[in-house]
Amino acid sequence: MSENEDTRSTGTEGVSQADAPPLSTALVAGYGAASAPFEMLRAPALAILPALYAKEYGMEMTLISLALLLLRLSDGATDVIVGIWSDRTRSRWGPRKPWLFASIFLAVPAAYGLYVPGEAPSIWTFSICYFFFYLAWTLFDIPYTAWSSELATRYEDRSRLALSRGLGQNIGLILLTLVPLLPFLPSTEMNFDTLHAMFWVVAVIYPLGVLYTVFRLPVGHFVASARTFSLRETFAAIRGNRPLTIFLGVCFLSDFALGCFQALFFLFFDSYLGLGTSFTLIFLSAIIVSTFSLRGWQVLVKRTSKNRLLVISLAATVLHGLLIALLEPGPYALPVFITYLAAFYALQAGRDAALYAIFGDVVDYDTLHTGENRAGQFSAAWMILRKIGYAVAPAVAFFVAGIAGYDPAGTSAQSDLAIFGLKAANGYIPALFMAAALILALRFPLTASEHAEIRRQLDERAADGAAR
Repeated sequence: MSENEDTRSTGTEGVSQADAPPLSTALVAGYGAASAPFEMLRAPALAILPALYAKEYGMEMTLISLALLLLRLSDGATDVIVGIWSDRTRSRWGPRKPWLFASIFLAVPAAYGLYVPGEAPSIWTFSICYFFFYLAWTLFDIPYTAWSSELATRYEDRSRLALSRGLGQNIGLILLTLVPLLPFLPSTEMNFDTLHAMFWVVAVIYPLGVLYTVFRLPVGHFVASARTFSLRETFAAIRGNRPLTIFLGVCFLSDFALGCFQALFFLFFDSYLGLGTSFTLIFLSAIIVSTFSLRGWQVLVKRTSKNRLLVISLAATVLHGLLIALLEPGPYALPVFITYLAAFYALQAGRDAALYAIFGDVVDYDTLHTGENRAGQFSAAWMILRKIGYAVAPAVAFFVAGIAGYDPAGTSAQSDLAIFGLKAANGYIPALFMAAALILALRFPLTASEHAEIRRQLDERAADGAAR
């Protein structure tokens, strides 16, 4: 690090974990605030846009799923590159902030192309805009995740940062759900008129959020590697790191489950349950409940551990997926679905908080055993698996619902088999993959006491290095 970078660090260098002061509330809140505008960009593109392109422009579901599959798989190459380069970046802003700043110049144009597609978008314009959206996602999310392990070294502080990130994401979602209520929009439904308005919200708030993190938050405690290393060595480090391999397995399986749910839940409540006009009420209620749930997850982490939080959230999500069997159109569909979706968002807030908090501990484990800082590369590995999961899952979900005969345009009565296929893709398959993730999570080896010992040895190594 340069001298300038040191003066903008968190101020815990050379201090053991036990003696280091907790992160300030302003720093924790500022880190989480950056995730709000990013979620405003990401959420519609993942959960709403593909279904709307199929519904309003008549694009074939198989073409959409194939395009997303190919784009997300090819996106893995950029994840690796950004992960390695962000670890090697040296600047007065530290290694992570320049990448966050660069994401602005891709995110805003890509959002315009996706949210304001014109009268007759083709599968090619759809694919090009999604390509740049995924690249912007990479430039933000990989450095942002790696940065959390450098802002905090204390076990508890990493949980606070993760929960703050979850709170920021929920605030971003709340702002998005309020957009359909703008008085100049023709209806409260989620359509491309609403998405056009959403674009202008994102175009203003996303750059402001990134600029805040760049100029107001510290660089953190970045331990520069003494040498560069090959991609082959990185893969070897991943294979040799048992906590990381289990962590990545849990992430992939649970992200695949979420990808199935997100791919079709808009069609589920819009075309099957007939609740499209209640979009704002449904999502605002669910996200508010999820936001308040973060306090409960925080209490659980303090009384138990991040590992316990992960196990509980995964187990409850398995049950949640099976309960989709009870959802039917009718007079009680709206309150039942609001409750169902609120439970989903609350459980995923717990899962995300646990995973983002555990990530830094996994990085510390590798640093202790290898002497290297691979936070960016491990973040890239996580994002690659996440994008593969989010790529394959919609293809599977759309295929299951499509082969069962579900008609997303609702031009004919849905058969019992078609409804079963929709529920299987939206609930039963996610429950199966969440159960597999739960089995792996029960085997995760790093506890709070073990991480404390890892940090003690890292602090001693740093002190010895400083004394030489």
